[in-house]
Amino acid sequence: MQTSSSKSARRKTLFGGALSLNPLAALTPIHDADAPKEKAAPKTLQKRRASSFLDVSRTSSPFGPDTYSPRSPAPSASPVPSPIDTRGARIRNVPRISSWVSARSQSVSDDPDDEPLSAVSSKAPSVNWGELHDVGLRSRNVLLHGEVQTSSTLFRKKKEYLVLTETHIVRFKSLQKAGETFTELLSPLHRSSSFNRRHSQNPSFGSAQDFQSFVSDHSGDRNVGTPLRQIIAVYQLVDDRPYFAFEISYIEEESNNAYSMTLQFGSPDEMRTWLKSIRVAANRVRHLDGYPISEQNIRLAARIVEREGDYDPNNFALYKVIQRPMGHSKAASSSTDDLTKVTSSVCFLAVGIHKVHLIPVFKARQRSSSPNLLSYPHEVSFGLLTLTSVRLSDSDDTFELVFRMPMQKPKTLLMASLAAGDIATRLHHVDHFLRPEWDPRPYIFLVPEAVKAQINASLTPQTVDEMSLDRTLCAYCIAYNVPPNIIRYQVTYPNEDWPHFQLLPPDNPRRPVYGPLELLAVMRALRYNETFGTISFAGIQLDVLNELYDRFGADHVCTRTKRGTPINLAVEDLERSCLLVQEIRALAVTSRKVRRMDFTSCISRQPADYVDESKSKDIGCGIVEALFPLCKYQTTNVDWIVLNNIQLGETDLDYLIAAAAEKMCHFRGLEMRRCGLNERKMSLVLDALRTQENTLEAIDISGNPARLVPAIFEPQLSVFGYIRILNLCNVAHTAGPEPLVKADTLLAWRLHALNLSGTVLNNETVDAISIYLASPQSSSLRELRVDHTGLTGRQIAQLMFSMTSRPSSSRDLLMDVSQNRIETFHDEFCAAISQNYAPTQLIITLVDYEEESNFAQLILAIAKNKTIRQLDITKVSLPNDASEQTCQALERMFTENDTLVSLDMSGENSKLEIAKLGVGINKALCGLQHNKSLQVLHIQNQNLGLQGASTLADVLKVNQTLTEVHCENNGIPLQGFTDLVNSLHYNTTVRWLPPMIESRQETLRQTEMAVKNMRADTSHHDKSKTSSLRNKVAIRMGKHPVERHAPQQLSEQDVQAALRLVEESWDRQAHRLGLYLQRNSNLAAGIDTPLEVEEEQFERPYERPMSMGRILEQVQIERTPTVEKDMMFEPDALSIDTTRSMTTTRQQNHRLSQEDWPQSHGQSFEHDQTWFASRPGSARTMDGNEPSERRDTLGQESDYDAVTVALAKELDVSLEDAQTLIDTDFASRLAHMSPVGSPTSPTFPPASPTTPRALPIRTGRTQQ
Repeated sequence: MQTSSSKSARRKTLFGGALSLNPLAALTPIHDADAPKEKAAPKTLQKRRASSFLDVSRTSSPFGPDTYSPRSPAPSASPVPSPIDTRGARIRNVPRISSWVSARSQSVSDDPDDEPLSAVSSKAPSVNWGELHDVGLRSRNVLLHGEVQTSSTLFRKKKEYLVLTETHIVRFKSLQKAGETFTELLSPLHRSSSFNRRHSQNPSFGSAQDFQSFVSDHSGDRNVGTPLRQIIAVYQLVDDRPYFAFEISYIEEESNNAYSMTLQFGSPDEMRTWLKSIRVAANRVRHLDGYPISEQNIRLAARIVEREGDYDPNNFALYKVIQRPMGHSKAASSSTDDLTKVTSSVCFLAVGIHKVHLIPVFKARQRSSSPNLLSYPHEVSFGLLTLTSVRLSDSDDTFELVFRMPMQKPKTLLMASLAAGDIATRLHHVDHFLRPEWDPRPYIFLVPEAVKAQINASLTPQTVDEMSLDRTLCAYCIAYNVPPNIIRYQVTYPNEDWPHFQLLPPDNPRRPVYGPLELLAVMRALRYNETFGTISFAGIQLDVLNELYDRFGADHVCTRTKRGTPINLAVEDLERSCLLVQEIRALAVTSRKVRRMDFTSCISRQPADYVDESKSKDIGCGIVEALFPLCKYQTTNVDWIVLNNIQLGETDLDYLIAAAAEKMCHFRGLEMRRCGLNERKMSLVLDALRTQENTLEAIDISGNPARLVPAIFEPQLSVFGYIRILNLCNVAHTAGPEPLVKADTLLAWRLHALNLSGTVLNNETVDAISIYLASPQSSSLRELRVDHTGLTGRQIAQLMFSMTSRPSSSRDLLMDVSQNRIETFHDEFCAAISQNYAPTQLIITLVDYEEESNFAQLILAIAKNKTIRQLDITKVSLPNDASEQTCQALERMFTENDTLVSLDMSGENSKLEIAKLGVGINKALCGLQHNKSLQVLHIQNQNLGLQGASTLADVLKVNQTLTEVHCENNGIPLQGFTDLVNSLHYNTTVRWLPPMIESRQETLRQTEMAVKNMRADTSHHDKSKTSSLRNKVAIRMGKHPVERHAPQQLSEQDVQAALRLVEESWDRQAHRLGLYLQRNSNLAAGIDTPLEVEEEQFERPYERPMSMGRILEQVQIERTPTVEKDMMFEPDALSIDTTRSMTTTRQQNHRLSQEDWPQSHGQSFEHDQTWFASRPGSARTMDGNEPSERRDTLGQESDYDAVTVALAKELDVSLEDAQTLIDTDFASRLAHMSPVGSPTSPTFPPASPTTPRALPIRTGRTQQ
């Protein structure tokens, strides 16, 4: 070994690993094969050298198969060309054998057996990278070669000769050394075309790895190479230095060690040539490599992404990237600190379902350590929908990703990767999937033309479907760190502008309102969605977005419509608006189908009084500012705006009047109920709306403090010729003979709905409405609400007579006459109903009858009616509970009426008001057994109880027309609920029956209270009776009387056991209910379904569940045994005998009682269930001295069981006293103390089926 090189050979290199700049000793062997001493030398140094996992010698040759392995003869035949294999070795934890070659050898041996040891495993890998001799490299295609400067120090510059092949970058000390491996480099042709010019003499820099490795390992004849498949990125270094350089970053995936190499050039053309050539070659290898990332790294990265809940095998992509620092250093440094910086910058970029994950490389752990997710590197995640910028470089592999959360500063990721184009394509594809039809996209996307072509070639059009909203909403929630499950909404299908999207409040009492991020997620998810015709935020507090600004970016500010038309507003004004204004504008302009927006009760703030010009103007509610300018310039299709229950200030009126006065605005509907409009504001609004006379179809100005003057208001209203919906409820107006709306005005309209609820109507107004109803012009009217208007029974009858041209010809109309004075001229009102002048839908609610006979008269009139199909008589209050006569009238209505399809007769049971018909309604329900028309029955809050539930169950067994029965809040216990479920065994038409959730909660509460009361006290009657019986027993057995006793108590576990029994019983019945309802729904839909439910084959639908007493008995049987709480005797009473014979007797009796436990337990169980109901009372004497003959006679005549009779004979007590002993669990203890062999001694079960109770004695020990 040469002394000159021994010092440097002992220095440890930082390039050990599969991606290191490994020695090429196997390519140029220089030792003598015949010198055995020189051959033995490497074995002594083999363990001190770091093994080279993968170097150029392991690279597969493109011209021949890799069939050569270490220590084996070299192939004799010349290699055969083959395609490039770029997959790399996949052997894990294979022992490596490294070789050390002496530098004193002078010739190369031609014998294959004398070839040197290579830096590969002795075990042949599944895929090798090449031949182990230099023939494989000599035959490779050289793409580019030349002299470059790789590193420099203060006193020396280091230049090397680089050779770029199809699979590697190989570095040599000089051209001559490179020519020994690649002979074609020494030919005149290649020599003239190579880059061997003198480089710049300016100081250059390299990484710490480069500096240390070149000084130590790469002196002398050591040559190194880097596989192209290990390269992560090639990117240019831009700073103020007078030379041109770029950096090559790569990683060895066997050990996950990352490295970098800096190449410096004197001219930009030379640098760009090398940069482009290396990028092209590395990308070619990457595309040919089927496994660019090892399976181990993929698995670990997938586990980390799965831990974040973002992993799906079909939506997961992983890339190797370099995270560049934000600032570039201006001074070169070769300290070991740079190594840490370079290593920490290498990471994996994972694109999941909804996030982008930046995962640091996994460090190699010791073999003894086990994988643990807690030991994995901490990843950083960014929501995909927070992406605001994607920029790719045209000249190198650098790219930039910018993410920004709402109201936060943007976060920029400067990275580099050979797969930058694939990353951009992947992000573009995922974004189009999560946000279909978004155009333009809310982010900057600057990529080279080649990447654009790649995206266009693989782009598939994404259309909005039923799942688009859920997909987009979930992605926005995850991006904004909002749990998606707190967002609740519903989609309905009304008659107009459907489908109707309505956001619902959170189902969380602790968070009754949504936060800013949650609202932003919902509103942005609704953009560009052409599914809904109506978007409603009614009842949702949007104040959190009002006066909230995002000063850190305007990426989500919408400036164009979906057609691409610019919004006719200044961009600066759009960006300066608060988030509420921005989001509502975006919803209005990005969907062409949305026609109606409902913001009822969304803003709760009160506008500031604006009188003085010097004061700051009120900002308004935000909704008017967002929508009405768009309507003014026809930028949106929204033409129906609902502002109910929002206090409008002067700023809002300015926007509203300016838009309403524009003739091209085309308002279709404007609802301003309870908006705080006084007389001045109301007059301004109505005057401004005159220009909308040809388009306005609906107007709602109800509930405002303005006091209308009919003489002024009626001309303002009559200008609208196409009104369909008029809402004037709770309108205050001056008293006078003028009607609120004239008949001529009504006759000029084609009304669909007229709402006058809460507005006092005079006779003139009633006459005008009657004239209108009698005219054919009212044939389009479908809804007339005159409830709480002070009408009498005669005036209501007048309206009914007017709307019906002839009797028995029903008018398809909803008429609400609730809360009126119908008892005044009640006979005329009932006559109109009985004579079939009533419309098809009639609502008579909240009527307080002073005379019950009037209500019975109304019920009989309904029984005769043949026109009403839907009737609502809820919350009718009577002076007392319904009498028998009224109940008979109800039963007659159920029996005789054959036109009612839906009936609502629910009551009211609140703290302020109680309206019930009484228990007599249970009998009236029997009339439903003969009803053949009723399909929907509402009977809530009528306190039906167990009796009413049983009656309703009997009805359902017979009735075959009812499809829905709503009977919640009736105090129906578990037994009644079970009866209802059992009735569905015979009923095949009912498709809805409530699960009685409120009754379930009430039953649980009552059970808990009952069990706790049993724990707390024992009745005085039972105490005195038990004490006297105990004294009798003690005297008979020769013991002293017992003066005190400890009552039996239940533990907390017993309380929970009782509640668990009740819950299980309710759950079982609810499950059975679901099975029956599903069967009936299938039958109604025409699906072949067996009538017998499979899970009910082992059920007995005619039986009831356990009662409260039976539940408590079950708890006592199954409860955990206790010691002190369960004792029945004092220590004096228990110390009967302590001899061995008595102890043996007790043990024998205990074993016998355990053997007879099932049978005796069943007898006691059944007896205790019926004792309270059938126990004899005063007929039984309480005298303990009663003759035994009499007791025998009573035992035969009574319903007491044999156990009770036997105990009474044994103790010479009455049967009732014996039953008391059994109930107090005294007899079971007596059995343990009775002598064996007595013919009348009964055998009783122990208190617990598994463990007998332990009885304490005076010393504190336990005797069993």
